[in-house]
Amino acid sequence: MESFLLYRDSYADGKKSYFSQRDIIKDLNLDILFRTMARGDELIADKVRKIIMLPLQTPDEILYRQEILQDFLDHTSLLNEMYDYATRQQKALRIYKEEMQKNRTRSTKKTGEIIETIKYLTQGQEELIRLRTLLGHNADIVRSEGLKALYARLEALPLKDILDRLHDMDFYTTGGELHYTFQFGGGLKLENAVFNYCETDPNRRKKSKQGTFQNLYLKYVKKNTLFIDNDEVLQKDINYLTEFTALQMIKVFRPYISKMMSFFDHFIEEIAFYMGAVKFIRRMRELNVSLTTPTPLPVGSTDISFEDLYELSMAIYAQKKPVGNTLTLHDNTLTLVTGANQGGKSTFLRSYGIAQVMMQCGLPVPAWKFSAPIYRQIFTHFTRREDEQLNSGRLREELQRMSSMINAATPNSLFLLNESFASTTEKEGSKIADGILRAFYEKKITTMMVTHLYQLAKKLYDEKLDGTTFLVAERKDDGERTFRMLPGEPSHTSYGTDLFKMLVEDI
Repeated sequence: MESFLLYRDSYADGKKSYFSQRDIIKDLNLDILFRTMARGDELIADKVRKIIMLPLQTPDEILYRQEILQDFLDHTSLLNEMYDYATRQQKALRIYKEEMQKNRTRSTKKTGEIIETIKYLTQGQEELIRLRTLLGHNADIVRSEGLKALYARLEALPLKDILDRLHDMDFYTTGGELHYTFQFGGGLKLENAVFNYCETDPNRRKKSKQGTFQNLYLKYVKKNTLFIDNDEVLQKDINYLTEFTALQMIKVFRPYISKMMSFFDHFIEEIAFYMGAVKFIRRMRELNVSLTTPTPLPVGSTDISFEDLYELSMAIYAQKKPVGNTLTLHDNTLTLVTGANQGGKSTFLRSYGIAQVMMQCGLPVPAWKFSAPIYRQIFTHFTRREDEQLNSGRLREELQRMSSMINAATPNSLFLLNESFASTTEKEGSKIADGILRAFYEKKITTMMVTHLYQLAKKLYDEKLDGTTFLVAERKDDGERTFRMLPGEPSHTSYGTDLFKMLVEDI
């Protein structure tokens, strides 16, 4: 009993997350993505935040998830019904756990445990059968390996037989017959009691197959049954035996309860993620903003290519698509972005980071086309507004944050650096950044850096190291920013006077 809708043969449990989730979420404005996916649904908000922070590690894993998402996009009614099953079972599990907790303090805790366990088991089993029936009705139209495999696994389980056994356990609350075999010991004491079967619905006996133990028992034993008038003492013994039998049956079902809980726990998480993904895609379609299914390349690849890549959070806030960028990088390890202030450099860096994270969790990305390698880890090191309040301690904070990331980095990681080490002099900042970038280059750690450190950029540009790319924020002769990044030599000026002129004109 496994759902496996996020991974082919495993669950999110134990998967390695990004090293610093807080930094990635904050630097890339991912909270905006989470809110757009959830649309006020707390369950979705919780689950998408978890799953997006667990990067997939192979193209095959990403394609597996993309196929399932496409099925749900093509058949949203199927997703809606599966999400209804998930939320109902989440509620049932919550109520079951709450009731079991309450029962611990009650004098009738055994009775409560029996009733609540039978109720939860029966409801969960009925939900599994409904899920199997739903998938069966859609078996001819879904194309993804994940949904087809889930249906095959459920189809192979004796779900109806298990439900019949659970309905038999209704004898505890609705009445019925329990059949035992006893031996008489010394003093006519009953010994070696064997529970044969219970029967809540007598009509089921007529439907049962010939040759079962129950039919043999009914044919050769029950016809000679002798009924004894009940007295108070005997009734107490019968009540005790009934309760004891129900508890023993529940004990037999314990491994199945554990499996069912595990199934629905994972199923809820998986379906919540896909529901969030579909809500996000619908919202972007409402805004008439393009998304594309990315092409993931294996770990270790060094080619990056995208068309009309834009910054997602800006699109959601502005409710329209911002200026996009188009770029192709071959055998690239280091990319430095320089140029005019307010030219869109940080926005460009963020757009790439958002797209990379979204690709590595199986989501479509904000671009017309997008192809990039898979990275073992992604690190973001952005200058933040609150850093400005640190004054003399700002550089120390930057170095400490960078140090922790370097310690966690491995080959085939990605670093996105935005104005790192700008808190000190250009000479000192260039020296620090130069040492770090060269170490990354040697260790095959891909780096994309936005910087105003001209000495650093010019030195690396003149060396013409293999696998390095230099981009400049485009600025027209009249000072207009196009917010496009173009290949070019680092400029000695950031054209801050343009901003001054704009302020003066406004005054």
